[in-house]
Amino acid sequence: MRMCGYLGEILRVDLSKREMSVEELSHPFIEKWVGGAGFGAYYLYKEVPAGVEWSDPENRMVWTTGPLAGSGVSGAGTFNVAAKGPMTNLAACSQANGYFGAYLKFSGFDGIIFQGKASHLVYLWIKDGKTELRDARHLAGKDIWEMEDTLREELGVKERDVSIYGIGPAGENCVRYAAIVGDRGHLAAHNGLGAVMGSKNVKAVVTYGGKRNFTVKDPERLKEKNNAMFQHAKTFGTFYQWGTGGGFSALYGIGCLPVKNYTTDIFPEHEQMNGQYMRPISKFDLSPVTSAGLPM
Repeated sequence: MRMCGYLGEILRVDLSKREMSVEELSHPFIEKWVGGAGFGAYYLYKEVPAGVEWSDPENRMVWTTGPLAGSGVSGAGTFNVAAKGPMTNLAACSQANGYFGAYLKFSGFDGIIFQGKASHLVYLWIKDGKTELRDARHLAGKDIWEMEDTLREELGVKERDVSIYGIGPAGENCVRYAAIVGDRGHLAAHNGLGAVMGSKNVKAVVTYGGKRNFTVKDPERLKEKNNAMFQHAKTFGTFYQWGTGGGFSALYGIGCLPVKNYTTDIFPEHEQMNGQYMRPISKFDLSPVTSAGLPM
């Protein structure tokens, strides 16, 4: 049942049985849980009882979008991954940017629930509401960029035709801090979600771009509000011009830069890791930056 901002469908993938099904999302459910982390929290609480270990096939790995995904709102390509994670063996929730959140919507779904464990390495292919679990054994051991290049070549697609997220060798080997990575460097990294993906023998998920197939109640007003938010974001000079990298030295200056897995905060080369160093200040009409990372 489609409603504004949603397709109203979530894909369930049973890896052990190699079966897939589509479940409808009710209007009351969507109103209560909204999307993204809310959907993930619901399915974890409902389907993963106490005592299920993070690496157990009964653990769920839930990839979900929100109502703004694919709507044209700036930054709304974000998606959420939820599962019981290996670093704490408790609920994990992490978001990544890129195109996946929008492309999953364009491909026909508000989310994906993975359960069980595949008998060998596989990847999930999604396009125009069609889904396939495909053999990924030839991708074993490849890092993320190698995997993306290989899949794009095999599928005969250009860089932006698809969004690909997956794991490298660390995830395949269930390293407990492994991340899920895609679209040339965006990460869902909290609590070792890449290890959960590896424990289920899922190497990657591929979604295609396409035409928007959900409604927006008031497109013109949404566009107006999006433009206003974008202009407001420009007032945050440091982060707008340099991203979070613009605050790297600021963290060092107050003694809370995590170095070598939090074993120290000493890193004399911190200035060369700043966004200001990578993107020279001469390119922008900006005032100097203080040790707090804010314009003077």
